[in-house]
Amino acid sequence: MMIYKPMVFETCTNDSDLVTPFFDFNRKRYVLHIDESVAAKILNSSETEFNCYYQEITRYADHDSYDDLPPRKYFSQDYVVPLHVQGMILGCSEVANDSNVLQTDAFGFVQHIPTPLAVAKTHAKPAHRKPSVIMFGIDSLSKFNLRRTMPKVYNYLTREGWYEMQGYNKVADNTFPNLMAILSGYSPDAANEKICNTSEKGCFDRIPFIWKYLKNVGYLTAYAEDSSFMNTFNYLRPGFLIQPTDYYYRPMLKAFNDEMKAWKCEECTLTYCIGRRIQSSYVYDYAKEFVRRYVSERPIWGLFWSSSFSHDDYAMPSKMENFVLQYLLDFEMDSVFDDSIVIFLSDHGARYGKLMDLDSAYLEERLPAMFIYLPPWFRAQYPQYAKALKTNRNRLTSNFDLHNTLKHIVELAGVSNAPPLPKANDCPTCQSLFYPVSASRNCSDAGIPEHYCTCEPFKNIKSDWSSRIAHRVIDRMNDYLWAKNMSSLCHNLTLDYIHKTEIKIGLEHNFNDDLSHMDIGVYRTKFKVEQNSADFYATVIYNNITNHVDVDVETISRTNSYEEDSTCIQHKIVKLYCICFTNLKS
Repeated sequence: MMIYKPMVFETCTNDSDLVTPFFDFNRKRYVLHIDESVAAKILNSSETEFNCYYQEITRYADHDSYDDLPPRKYFSQDYVVPLHVQGMILGCSEVANDSNVLQTDAFGFVQHIPTPLAVAKTHAKPAHRKPSVIMFGIDSLSKFNLRRTMPKVYNYLTREGWYEMQGYNKVADNTFPNLMAILSGYSPDAANEKICNTSEKGCFDRIPFIWKYLKNVGYLTAYAEDSSFMNTFNYLRPGFLIQPTDYYYRPMLKAFNDEMKAWKCEECTLTYCIGRRIQSSYVYDYAKEFVRRYVSERPIWGLFWSSSFSHDDYAMPSKMENFVLQYLLDFEMDSVFDDSIVIFLSDHGARYGKLMDLDSAYLEERLPAMFIYLPPWFRAQYPQYAKALKTNRNRLTSNFDLHNTLKHIVELAGVSNAPPLPKANDCPTCQSLFYPVSASRNCSDAGIPEHYCTCEPFKNIKSDWSSRIAHRVIDRMNDYLWAKNMSSLCHNLTLDYIHKTEIKIGLEHNFNDDLSHMDIGVYRTKFKVEQNSADFYATVIYNNITNHVDVDVETISRTNSYEEDSTCIQHKIVKLYCICFTNLKS
């Protein structure tokens, strides 16, 4: 709190909307309404004529982006949007002077898909009621930083029906492997080995993501992320060839980002506004439209993920506190919490920045926010599951458990005598959170690698010999770059200084025991290299007799930004450790 300063919310425009889409529930169609008083105000005249037009956004048939925008299509007052139009960029301009643009805007639509009669009938029967699942994700938000920067949101998430998984521990470094674990039950390495190469086009279409199981039991599915340039399955990866879910927002937001003016606030490193709207609002509004359309009608699942205001600055969520809270209140007004299981989550905490200089950095990075809400009817129908969630609040849990919980929901919604679904591939001992987790569970049981495990304490050591650990780790990092054939692009790393070295205190020891005499121990070392002052944090097994270090280089954390250090390569993991010759600073 000594370094934290709350930020002030900023709007993208104070102008009124010239064109507003609204959904006509009788016709089940979107209608574009033009506010002529706004046009008159902009033109300083009610007599000047103007035209409004839009360009439809369509997804490439076999590419995870949008097709070239077609010619403008002009529309008049209360225009009924064709059902095939999923998104549009629109504008209005003066008839006599086409370059005088009154206003531009962009919209994504949740066009109506009729509910199959069988689904509607089944969903209406209380005994067969299928819980909708809405996942509301904010990138890089630890459970601590939620309390620190969004106390109003945190207070909302502690109301009746909510369960915070306070022992929820990430299983990997960044967004991609952590969301892979939740959505597929696979780590990237296991998916590469057992299914397909995730760097090749078409691979993600073959992976058994949770939305495929949900669709099989009658769910309507949606997936939306902001910050299109670094979407989970697109950043240095090929994305999807086939649209993955019934509603998929990436082509729309990619078009908005590419075709419209963007703006960054003074403190921002990522785009804050696209066109007239805050970037994350496109995703959240899409979520609002999706649940309003279907939540009382049929079972739905949606993941709505934002990174634009949280990924690069731990303090920026404070700017958005009331903004995020209002969406939760809107969900409440739309009866989402009457019908749905809601999961408010993150992938990990801050991975670089000022928080990484604090003693709590290790925990900050590894313990993301995770809250699960159960609606009243679900708690009444399955009291044992609510009781288990209450028990699990203070037990060690992981992404793989959440995956199994989603599979459990699919099983509840499926045929009663259907065979059980396969559990998380990379954690055979993981389970649904609707069952009590063992109080003596360890990280291995939860599928959490040693480097990300927060269960057992470490303490600083001051012995002179401890500096050998960082040197050996750097040797291994250089060997890794050489093995990846990156030595011609990436500079050899050399030690600048060691921030700290810590030794793991096993639970069989007292914290104050002197363990410096141990021949073999588990250590953490945080150090800076001379090249571009890059900081790293490694967990290693070190033999004090042989000077041998056992470390998985790909688990070593980079704790300051590497965006400007590794522009010469596109390999997502190697970028963490590579200081390009072309990016080397004096």
